[in-house]
Amino acid sequence: MLTRGIELYDPFDLTIEERIFLGAKRACAGFAVVALTISGLDLMNIRPLENVAEFINEHQHTRLADWPDLIRDGIHQISITPPASVVVAIPGDGLAMESLPALSPPSVVTAKADASPVAALAAARREDAIKVAMASPPTLARATVADLAQRAQDMAREARDMATPEETNAPGRPEAPAVMQLASIDPGALPAAGAPQPAVIRISLPDRIAVLPPRAPGVPPPSPAQRLHLEGAARAKAERCLANAVYFEARDQPYRGQVAVAQVVMNRVFSGTYPHDVCGVIYQNATHHLACQFTFACDGKRKTINEFGAWARARRIARETLDGQLYVQAVGTATHYHATYVHPGWVHEMHRLAREGIHLFYRPYALGSGANEPVWSREQLAANKQQLAANSGKR
Repeated sequence: MLTRGIELYDPFDLTIEERIFLGAKRACAGFAVVALTISGLDLMNIRPLENVAEFINEHQHTRLADWPDLIRDGIHQISITPPASVVVAIPGDGLAMESLPALSPPSVVTAKADASPVAALAAARREDAIKVAMASPPTLARATVADLAQRAQDMAREARDMATPEETNAPGRPEAPAVMQLASIDPGALPAAGAPQPAVIRISLPDRIAVLPPRAPGVPPPSPAQRLHLEGAARAKAERCLANAVYFEARDQPYRGQVAVAQVVMNRVFSGTYPHDVCGVIYQNATHHLACQFTFACDGKRKTINEFGAWARARRIARETLDGQLYVQAVGTATHYHATYVHPGWVHEMHRLAREGIHLFYRPYALGSGANEPVWSREQLAANKQQLAANSGKR
């Protein structure tokens, strides 16, 4: 037994401490790669962790046995096929249909109803209108000015031949012109026979065209930056202050929670109770230790930005909030919030509106519902109008 134990011993093998140290190094390297990957995706506006969190929240009541099917369906919906493209040739000069409808009575053109592109689109109720329109496009032929003039003369001659002698000699009937001419045609500008035609313009169009939804009627509401007349240096200063509030107050929160913090700042700006500028609201009473409106402004700690991915997201949220592109309808006109692990005494004077992440959002009863305050969300404006209509109907 002693001999076998000596033979199995390898003096060059790693000790237990070295193995633990090597495993720790590998784990740290793996965490670093994951962190860099998540930061890079965040800079490219790709948020995998938030998408996973939203997916879990939406299906939190789903049975555990159904999770593999949900994940499999999500994988099937992912498409990495690059969009194809088609090349469309558009002549540089005038376009004309390859065949013209025949004339029945004078000045009346008849055509089959089913040959109209509009009729084809109207008949395709359950099909994609874009595919129907692009499936069988009308054939376009190059038409020169001389061809148009010749066709106009043929149409005039056919109309004159179809008229009866009585109609032609009827008193008061104007004589048909011998030749129908187009007012925009200059005989001297007609191209000679065999002259080179203009080059064909080729453009590339995507094979899959995403049809945008129609815009809602009416003028969109002004953005917060437009209401505050922020331009140039004033806009940059307000955007930096708002980004500081988002970063230092909620950089570890979900995306909606960070947007909600920026929305609270803007609600205070428009409330009339707080300063009427972004930086004034955020740094109000900043000289009073732990007695200001936002804790990061007066906690006495040095403010350094170390998480550059979170800072880039805070800058983007601040910019899009000032531009009126972000609005959390559940938060609405909230002006206060606090974390779930604290219990301030002022919550008894507040109406709780929503929870985003670890923050609970409130609005004081004394400030009213905020129906008359500026709202930069078109959906929220429509909801407010419906609420006012319902209240007036109850009265």
